[in-house]
Amino acid sequence: MSDIENEIERRTLKKPRVVEPMSAANGQTWHCGRVLEIKAMDPPNEIGVVVVGLGIAGKVRVRDLKAKTGCLVLKGVVSRRQSDIEGVAQISLKEALDRTDVKAVIISTEPALHEEYIRLALEKGKHVLVEYPVALTATTARQLFQLAEDKGLVLYEENIAMLTESYLAIREKSSTVGVKQVNYSLSGSYNGWLENFEGSGLPFISGVSGIQVMLSLFGDLVVKGGKMDRQEDGYTAQASLETQKGRPITMTLSRSSSKEARRIKQTVYEFEDGEVLDAGKIAQKSSKPGLFMQDMENFEEIVGKGKLPDGSKWLSVRSLEIAEHIHSFF
Repeated sequence: MSDIENEIERRTLKKPRVVEPMSAANGQTWHCGRVLEIKAMDPPNEIGVVVVGLGIAGKVRVRDLKAKTGCLVLKGVVSRRQSDIEGVAQISLKEALDRTDVKAVIISTEPALHEEYIRLALEKGKHVLVEYPVALTATTARQLFQLAEDKGLVLYEENIAMLTESYLAIREKSSTVGVKQVNYSLSGSYNGWLENFEGSGLPFISGVSGIQVMLSLFGDLVVKGGKMDRQEDGYTAQASLETQKGRPITMTLSRSSSKEARRIKQTVYEFEDGEVLDAGKIAQKSSKPGLFMQDMENFEEIVGKGKLPDGSKWLSVRSLEIAEHIHSFF
């Protein structure tokens, strides 16, 4: 199994089996009120969390934390806007980072603020879950991961695309049959920061999730070219990539200033056995927990273990390197 495949196995993180007895025997350990068979680091019974940023993703994080049972306990939210979330304290970032009962922060702001907030949190001894991209450059991302490692902390980047039923189905197929070509496209409207290239990065930085998916499925990629067409009402950016076996992957990102532009994502995989799979037509099972909840459970488990898998760091940094290479053709 390749390093990347091993990493994806870790990213889907199976839950340790719960043991029924109420007391911990030799070789067992308590974790968040449960007895686990696996002897690991003794994590705290509670991991106080503050959510920074109350956009769409941030509000979903708060919703899930309020409903969640386990180690992660919501201690408050940080937002430039007045929060209307009932029963949740709104505090300043300084207070959040100074509080001893806050052990982790979830950063759900626009990408322009990720580096600053990650550095502040790590310097204050907090674990970090950040929505992608972890940073605007590969160099900065590498520095942030090193800082987390030096501090003995976890810096974890979200990518719920790798938790979907469609992703898992494509991963299973590609493990036995070679891919012939892939066409990936994502379109939608501006959201207030995507169009700010200086503050939030060029399209394949802010849209790095798609590159991470391709890396995780097919291994390291070769950049063959890229281009960007800017219009008065938007832009279209395209990347030409190849797998190590020379199979083409075309990625297209389009955004419009029109408020009527709908978000449309399509990824079509053609395999060497002739089968064509459209990821958008693979049904996502209605399951609990949801994708963001699963992502937080992964984060919780990694914090309990005390170390981010090396493969995760590679995926985050390498995807940004590829994005920067694509942009060099613009």
